[in-house]
Amino acid sequence: MKKFVCLVAICLLNASSLKVAANIEKMNTSLAIIKKYEELMDLDRKRQIPIQISSIVDNSKNKVIVLNHGYGVTYKDYQFIANHLAKLGFIVVSIQHDLKTDPKIPRTGNIFQRRKPMWERGVQNILFVLDKLKRIDPNLNLDKVTLIGHSNGGDISMMFADLYPQKTANVISIDSLRYPFPVKHHLPILSLRATDTKADEGVLPKTGAKIVTIKNAKHNDMYDAATDQVKTDILNEISDFLK
Repeated sequence: MKKFVCLVAICLLNASSLKVAANIEKMNTSLAIIKKYEELMDLDRKRQIPIQISSIVDNSKNKVIVLNHGYGVTYKDYQFIANHLAKLGFIVVSIQHDLKTDPKIPRTGNIFQRRKPMWERGVQNILFVLDKLKRIDPNLNLDKVTLIGHSNGGDISMMFADLYPQKTANVISIDSLRYPFPVKHHLPILSLRATDTKADEGVLPKTGAKIVTIKNAKHNDMYDAATDQVKTDILNEISDFLK
């Protein structure tokens, strides 16, 4: 496979808060997937927010999907999802929520209460990124976005949908375990479950969400490290849901 990489300089809104580089990769399909990497700076919170934007060259949908990584991996570790959705015409924004300077994730005590500040931080990251993208490209459809999140990223996605249902089109959880699904808002929700975990009591609703167990899927491997079959099953379920 021949691979062509083009680095493109993008005009900066604010040189102190935004650094942009774009990688355009020619894939082994008829579609060219664009990868844009941006280092956003939330000056109010004094927080750096790296993001990756995946799209195709000829994009007419302008519908945005926000992809939220699980703890212990990064925003770059879900390329199989980002590339697939980009080829379907979506603009996929992958956000890095955890920084090296952040406290470690709590694993003892009241997990819900102790991790809640992490989810709240993630929600603020999403709001900031969406606001910044709207300024960069007013043509983007950011009124209602699709949220996808793995594990802790799924908890962030569920909290965002719960707090801002008016900004949410639908939500996809990849084996999130802690934050209760906000079915009270009557949003379309898909949950893809691993075979080696069990969500906390009250997280998974009896009605109001589509819940699918992915055969042979392990919680800690539901990203680019997954087997080809698990990846295929995940993508098929996501594609069917987004139709």
